[in-house]
Amino acid sequence: MKVAVCKEPKKPLVFEEWEVPDIGDGEVLIKVHYCGVCHSDVHIADGDWADWVTYPTVPGHEVAGVAVKVGKNVTWIKEGDKVGMPWIYSSCEVCDYCVEGDEPLCPNHEITGITKQGGYAEYMKAPGRFVTKIPDDLDLAHSAPLFCAGVTVYSALKHLNVKPGETVVVHGIGGLGHLAVQYAKAMGARVVAVSHSSEKEEISRQIGADHFIDSSKTDPAEEIKKLGGADVILTTVFRTEAIQPLLDGLAPRGRLSVVGAAQEPLHVAPFDLITKRIILTGSAVGGRKLLRETLQFSADFGIKPMIEVHPFEKVNEVLDRVRSGKVKIRAVLKMT
Repeated sequence: MKVAVCKEPKKPLVFEEWEVPDIGDGEVLIKVHYCGVCHSDVHIADGDWADWVTYPTVPGHEVAGVAVKVGKNVTWIKEGDKVGMPWIYSSCEVCDYCVEGDEPLCPNHEITGITKQGGYAEYMKAPGRFVTKIPDDLDLAHSAPLFCAGVTVYSALKHLNVKPGETVVVHGIGGLGHLAVQYAKAMGARVVAVSHSSEKEEISRQIGADHFIDSSKTDPAEEIKKLGGADVILTTVFRTEAIQPLLDGLAPRGRLSVVGAAQEPLHVAPFDLITKRIILTGSAVGGRKLLRETLQFSADFGIKPMIEVHPFEKVNEVLDRVRSGKVKIRAVLKMT
């Protein structure tokens, strides 16, 4: 089978021919049809997470395909099922976090494409307990980004306890943000899209945003306050200096969640925490329960990512497109 291997940081991925993996008891062999390209894959290739990644590695954690072989004792998955694999490859399954369905907090979880071989391959094997079925109403190409981008923002909105009628601000209308707009709208919220690019207004309104704020032309917090303030702000951007101004737009009892991995600290006055009773939090991907919810919610409400599909052979070119911001929303590799 063909695989794309990141042998060392800061080098192009290399194509190699590997044997199709043998599976053991409790494992599933997936024929990968599509694999989403996440910005995390760029971090892996560029060595930004070198202390974390086990090189050489096969990246890819937005896997969508078909189960072609099922190991002994796997009863949840059948051969021929549409399935996928997310960021969480496995976990201990017995710690308090796992028992509560919050596997991303497990101190012993493994990560697809980082500590375990991922989906930039024609086949991959995975632990049956973490392979997730894809609803019949979702096609494989559009399902792939839901295994990371989708579950990340859906999980964040669930943890923020979004209620119908609340004002939800989605900051950053890219691969994550455009899905967050759709989920928040389906949850009954009034959705405000915030982007530094005026080009994102048309997309934002097409996918359900009630209001659009161009943060390159106006103070986003002031515009949010004109709308009555934000009950929820979900920010997907990677720059703290872009997040900081939004804090002033939170209404009393407002909640802000960060899903973009910005490195610099946010600053908040304790007085604001006290007098407005605001909550600042963060969220990363989601466990198996929330992943299943994400996929079914997407199927029920007709939510799909906006994707551009590229042949597997173009993986290095696609990674370059992600680096340079040329991907319009989300890129997906077609493996066969």
